Amino acid sequence: MAAGGGRGGPRLPEDLVIWEILTRLPVKPLLRCRAVCRSWRRRLTSDAKFLLAHHRRQPSLPLVTTWDTDTNERRIDALDHRTGERHPVARRTGPIAAFENDHHVLASCDGLIILHEYGGLEICNPATRQRAPLTLLHGAACICALYPHRPSGSHRVLCCFKRAEDGHAVYHVHTLGSGELRCVGEPPGPWASGDVAMVVSMLGLIDPPVLAGGRIYWHPLKLPGGNAGDDKWKANNMLVFDTMSESFQHLLSPVAGPFLELFEMNNGALGLYHYLGSSTTDLWVLKDHQSWSWSLSSRIKLDVFFSMLPVLDPEGDVLVLSDRGEPGIEYLHHISGANGSLLARYKWSPSLRLTRHRLKESLVRHDFFLMKGNTGGMDEKPLFDGLSTVTVLCDDNSESHY
Repeated sequence: MAAGGGRGGPRLPEDLVIWEILTRLPVKPLLRCRAVCRSWRRRLTSDAKFLLAHHRRQPSLPLVTTWDTDTNERRIDALDHRTGERHPVARRTGPIAAFENDHHVLASCDGLIILHEYGGLEICNPATRQRAPLTLLHGAACICALYPHRPSGSHRVLCCFKRAEDGHAVYHVHTLGSGELRCVGEPPGPWASGDVAMVVSMLGLIDPPVLAGGRIYWHPLKLPGGNAGDDKWKANNMLVFDTMSESFQHLLSPVAGPFLELFEMNNGALGLYHYLGSSTTDLWVLKDHQSWSWSLSSRIKLDVFFSMLPVLDPEGDVLVLSDRGEPGIEYLHHISGANGSLLARYKWSPSLRLTRHRLKESLVRHDFFLMKGNTGGMDEKPLFDGLSTVTVLCDDNSESHY
């Protein structure tokens, strides 16, 4: 079908409409386009090449969570910092006292998210509203990452179990849709045992590992060591898991300090923001995953700082959460990575928590959702009912620059 302005008028080539227009649409408008004609319905429903191209053009948005104790509602939303809206991902209502540790995002990748929900673990695709239990992973001390295994076309989960006899952290890999949970061993010392293993597990809930270049990188830590009389802690080190060889390594971060933020850049490289404590933030880039070569990419000035999150814009923009010195009021600042200017500022509810997980919507089909028992939304435990977009209130008094 070719698109045109009217009878006998010029028509856009179908390839242009399909590959340059439809692939850029958000999921909801795209799904409505299935009603145009049978060929569009087939392509938009089951054409793997088209669905993958559409996924690649969707924005990667940070996920936020909120818990309203007055209405007994928990929400997970994708924050579109460009429009100031929170797009619904999952929602739960009703008595929640027994599940106060539930409704948390533990990992995300390729439009899929792993949730701790109703006392268990589930893999979900919010765009298609499909979900499936991850029963093999129950009892894991930590869900480290969800990642694609390109040679097999599968998605896998890296998780950590605590060994009963010695308390060591032992890592396993689970291929989604399989009954397999393979042990890939312990990381090098001191990450496998003692306080460091506990810190890594707890830190993963706050600063989850980052997937970049086919490797999983943990947040830099200062490790015990050093010489007497000197700093008793070594410089910041990073644990690394190679998803192809399924082996552990470690990497020295380019800088040391308490305010470091890892993220995957648009080009697939590993980025590291370093807040210097003097209204200055440096962006470091791991240029080569093989030689572990870092380079200082840019430096921006910040007037505020409380919690920072890269937003994966090509310009390297950041989101900064701050109270600006006003009791009980928080603001979310969208700051240009090019020159540090303030692009927008939004009033931020204290009940909103900005996570380190992101969602890039996908309609790509996955066979593990079609397995017996995984086909529905588990109606007795709904996650996708009553979803609606929420506007983040813009601060009209914000200035264009600091």
